[in-house]
Amino acid sequence: MSDIPVGRDLRLASPARELVVERMIPASPERVFDAFTDPASLTPWWWPEGVTCPAAEVDLRVGGTYHLDLRWPDAIPPEARFSHYLGGEYYEIERPRRRVMSGRAVDDQRGELFATLIELTLVPVEGGTALTMRQSYVEPLPPAPALSGAEQG
Repeated sequence: MSDIPVGRDLRLASPARELVVERMIPASPERVFDAFTDPASLTPWWWPEGVTCPAAEVDLRVGGTYHLDLRWPDAIPPEARFSHYLGGEYYEIERPRRRVMSGRAVDDQRGELFATLIELTLVPVEGGTALTMRQSYVEPLPPAPALSGAEQG
């Protein structure tokens, strides 16, 4: 697996900002969980509209890491592209109900740009799954476009 940054334990950090995204997904918790952890399932949808994920690597175990490549659309000038990939480590895995991991946006030249603790909770409900994703950002905060993309879910 690619070299994934593993820094401070974000579970112990004081968040500077939190973002909570809630969605109803018309699929089982198992299927939703797999969409977040299976590389073939991740690549079609991970990044916001217009940005693609050409490759993903996942070592799904506590202490394991993941790496999601980022390909910017040509319309975004190079100086506005804030990251090359998102990577991190898994802290908790309770398939198919919960996953806690770090999210570290990385630039090949500048290293880690910003980090967040990501807590994903999946609850079975009639007609599918209630998804709650809590992101606890630590300093330095991500740029506005990154936060906007995270809010899109």
